[in-house]
Amino acid sequence: MRFHWGAVPKSPDFTPDEAWKPLKQLSPWLAQLASLPIGLAAAAGVVVLWFTITPLKAAALIFSMPDFLVASIGFVIVHELIHAAAHPLAGRSSRSLLGIWPSRLIAYAYYDGELTRNRLVTILLMPFLVITFAPLLFSVITRSVSVWVAFVSVLNALGSSVDILFAAMLLVQVPPAGVVRNQGWWSYWRVTPAAGGP
Repeated sequence: MRFHWGAVPKSPDFTPDEAWKPLKQLSPWLAQLASLPIGLAAAAGVVVLWFTITPLKAAALIFSMPDFLVASIGFVIVHELIHAAAHPLAGRSSRSLLGIWPSRLIAYAYYDGELTRNRLVTILLMPFLVITFAPLLFSVITRSVSVWVAFVSVLNALGSSVDILFAAMLLVQVPPAGVVRNQGWWSYWRVTPAAGGP
């Protein structure tokens, strides 16, 4: 795994030809703006679940600003590491990298190679499942609750908004047999001949 500071790097060994179709997607700022309602709805839904199916009480989720900042930094790091862990070779390949793009307020886990559509959707949604829903399920089963875990669960639901939006774009635009590759921020897809494509 490598680390990168700045924009999502371009791949020098990938030049999309006519076999690759560009994914219809938004610029970084527009993606964050468009996904905000998704994040707010997801976070609100998770809050309702915590209060209705676990022992959590509403007053417990009131936190100070320092608490919020500490939780935010921690969740971003863990969130991106979970993305990377779902990469081929569990993120230990030189094609996996973690990056921070300060000018766009984005942290990212990036795989510099081809991925099947379904694998990429799994990578995108893995932190949402692990950080948001796994603790919720554990709390329901054990009838125990940690206020901090519940808070991070809700925070991650909000922070997963771009992941959810991008996963939806892939499911709508790319056929199940498709493979996807990024060139910097932008994504391209094709159906391989082995899968019955052109």
